[in-house]
Amino acid sequence: MHDEATAERLPDTPKRTPAWKIGAHVLLFVGLVAIFAWQIKKNWAQIIHYNWQLNWELAALALLALLVCSLLDCLIWNRTLGWFTDPLPFRQLVPVYIWSYLARYIPGKVGSLVLRVALALEYGREAVPVLASSVVELALRTAAALLLLLVSLSGWGAAVATAKMPSLMKYSVLLIPLVLACAHPKVMLPAMNWGLRKINKPQITRQLHYFEVLGVMFAECLRWVLYGVAFFLLACAVFPAASGHALALIGAAAGSWAGGFIGVSPGGLGVSEAVLVFCLTSLHFPAAIGLALPFLARLWTLIGEALWALAAWILRKRPVVA
Repeated sequence: MHDEATAERLPDTPKRTPAWKIGAHVLLFVGLVAIFAWQIKKNWAQIIHYNWQLNWELAALALLALLVCSLLDCLIWNRTLGWFTDPLPFRQLVPVYIWSYLARYIPGKVGSLVLRVALALEYGREAVPVLASSVVELALRTAAALLLLLVSLSGWGAAVATAKMPSLMKYSVLLIPLVLACAHPKVMLPAMNWGLRKINKPQITRQLHYFEVLGVMFAECLRWVLYGVAFFLLACAVFPAASGHALALIGAAAGSWAGGFIGVSPGGLGVSEAVLVFCLTSLHFPAAIGLALPFLARLWTLIGEALWALAAWILRKRPVVA
């Protein structure tokens, strides 16, 4: 009986991603890796002869900031989940969010959502609210990242801000108002319910006010500031002169994530790093720093996510106290 009830709650099996699309993602990733390998080979002499020093105190603070960012990610998504169904208790929330977020490295962009639905079903949360909250939260997160990038333009100088990042600027100007308009409850909920009627699923009946949406958007902006501070601290840990580019580096960190998410690379791999390399080069960082820092930032992010994955495993294994 339990298996039958669970099966009834499962969403329709998603369509298999076409082989050509998976192949395109893989080729893009391989191409980006090849470009980085070529850049490293071209600048290898500068890299190996650079006087590498790491300020471990600043690096540790950067990791701590990234850990807090992941905590905020969990809480913010749980807040949006509460718009459509009951939010999850913390010990259930962390495994559902952290493990599904790690699945973003699966090609096709849907692995994270599929795993989140499967994990949330174990705790009695239906697929539709989980998917709806995840899509809305990702849209607001992307808009907030692009907004922070725009705010940081004064730290780049006029030439870099207007001429060096045209694609990200176009996405920022177009996506931010589009997301905020589509996230209005009078637009979002009718659109969702129309789709649910088409597939014969229960409609969303919970009331939602726009100030709640704006509150999550504000929380996302604060989260991106902290994420940018983490990148800034890591940059200062390997290159003290980076302290003179605080605002630009904070915006670049958020913008690089947005570029990676909008791109088709799994987990933003390669795309985010390419954006960071471009930004650091535009800020006249040494070639060795410009190439190594994006990879160091990715490594620090993975370390933080691994620590949270361990915490999620502990929380999931801990027995429930009656």
